[in-house]
Amino acid sequence: MHNIVAIVGRPNVGKSTLFNALTRRRVAIVDAIAGTTRDRISAEVTRNNLTVELIDTGGFEPNSQQALWAEIRQQINAALDSADLIIFLADIRTGVTDLDLEISKTLHRQTKPVFLCINKADTMQLEARLGEFRKLGWGEPLAVSALQKRGLDELWEKLRGYTPETPKVYTDGAEAPECARPAPHDALKIAIAGKRNVGKSTLVNNLAQEERTIVSPIPGTTRDAIDVLFEKDGQKFIAIDTAGVLKKKKLKDAVEIYSQQRTDSAIQRADVVLFMLDARDKISEVDKKIAHSIVENYKPCIIAVNKWDLVKDRKSGEYQEYLDGVLPALSFAPIVFISAKTGFNVDSIVQMSRELYQQAGIKIPTPGLNKVAEKIKSLLPVAHRGAPIPKIYYVAQTGSFPPTITLMINNSALFSKQAIRYIQQQLRKELSISEVPIKVLLKNKSRKK
Repeated sequence: MHNIVAIVGRPNVGKSTLFNALTRRRVAIVDAIAGTTRDRISAEVTRNNLTVELIDTGGFEPNSQQALWAEIRQQINAALDSADLIIFLADIRTGVTDLDLEISKTLHRQTKPVFLCINKADTMQLEARLGEFRKLGWGEPLAVSALQKRGLDELWEKLRGYTPETPKVYTDGAEAPECARPAPHDALKIAIAGKRNVGKSTLVNNLAQEERTIVSPIPGTTRDAIDVLFEKDGQKFIAIDTAGVLKKKKLKDAVEIYSQQRTDSAIQRADVVLFMLDARDKISEVDKKIAHSIVENYKPCIIAVNKWDLVKDRKSGEYQEYLDGVLPALSFAPIVFISAKTGFNVDSIVQMSRELYQQAGIKIPTPGLNKVAEKIKSLLPVAHRGAPIPKIYYVAQTGSFPPTITLMINNSALFSKQAIRYIQQQLRKELSISEVPIKVLLKNKSRKK
């Protein structure tokens, strides 16, 4: 296990900016609006032979009247409880505030090491104000600028001094590479996508068996794409909890717009997408938009129909027929009926994700592929009688994740969208990869002069 480092402080001191600077990627949303970060956001970071798990937390406001403050405070407390080291972040431009003093008192009540770090020290002139922060009682503070990347090397060396863990070095003596998350072969990434309030955060907490994300009836509670690492039967998984998708005209501010972009990014980097629907609702335009993103990115997909325990007069077969009609592009995706709240059927999601990932990585023997290709050739649809005939000369698998099949053909203009869909259907049917998308590439055979 790596040492856990939690970043805490009042709102708008730059916790998420520092978190992103240390992870060297945009993991947390950064915005001037107070309260942008609500959940615990974590990332594993390796630098100069040292690996830590870094945790970003929401703004510390003990007297806040914010509707979600109790849940945010619970997440901060959980981060502090799990941390081996705490970075207490303050703002050099505002100086020591009453809230800084109150946070400092809270931190003095616990026994874990606390490192005082003063952010937004963009110039040497601002660093002259550093002495004021000594009264917080944490020794000599370190001035940094997370935005301008000033002082981060010194901060990392301070972390090294506080963390007794033996550095991780590879067998050839080389340093571990920079990274912000476990490598794909270490953990299978499952992005959980859906519109607002379908139960995504509840499902993530159920999978992780702990309260890792805030669950609230207030729409838009989750804003970031939050990576939650959990283990099942000896295998690591990352559940990516995403913000609920909205129609464009309903996006209210920059935070919501960026949340939407993070959802799209989560789908792109996932190994498997869990597309959540509310069993009580009809399929909306937002649902269709998410389905389109999954199809466009050729992602293995599980359709999870949540709150099935609240539907008394509907049969699963009827609902499946309904989905095939309104979401035909995802007809290959397996469907599971669940209750994220009670845990009904949740365990099956993990096993299904494993199976889809294996299908997406399949290596198809060439003889089997050629056999299927011969069958496809004889049944290819033709645009109309008398038109040139589309021809397939040979077939090859040219990639995995997704399975990618390249067809050497006579003329790509003769292959309609209908023909491509037919080819994909036949490949899925004949090659035991019936539940994942297949990417078909067309390559015109060059003619000799």
